[in-house]
Amino acid sequence: MFIDKRSGKIALVAHCLLNQNSRAIGLAKRSSIINEIIEFLVSKEIGIIQMPCPELAYAGVLRKPKTREQYDNAKFRGYCRKIAEEIANQIREYVDCEVKLEIVLGVDGSPSCSVKEISGIFMEELRFKLNKRGISAPFYGIRLERLKSDIAKLEKCVK
Repeated sequence: MFIDKRSGKIALVAHCLLNQNSRAIGLAKRSSIINEIIEFLVSKEIGIIQMPCPELAYAGVLRKPKTREQYDNAKFRGYCRKIAEEIANQIREYVDCEVKLEIVLGVDGSPSCSVKEISGIFMEELRFKLNKRGISAPFYGIRLERLKSDIAKLEKCVK
């Protein structure tokens, strides 16, 4: 372990939880950041890695909302696989240096980043790439409509 003040803990966080400007037209629930997520992670001394938004890169800022089925094609899945590979490599480096991946935070209902309600394409690819490298962490899907309850569940999930 390091001899400095790092906590040795990180979280992978869906892009739009840290930047609502990236959401598809009509889907932003806040003006910018979901501060409750930031406050929770800071209170647990967990570093934040903002994952790229595959939908933003693939379809642009001014995209209309689409379903998982509309995004589930070879080109988009391949793009998600590429991003997941890069993230998994980065996390492997952290883990090799005794920094623990505490949690992966997705956004339930998202065609890319949903964890429970539907299986998001990006989350599927990320889970596969992490597992392939022997890295496990809980995946949790945030829903702004149930944010207080999600934070309470995260309290039990993360030390």
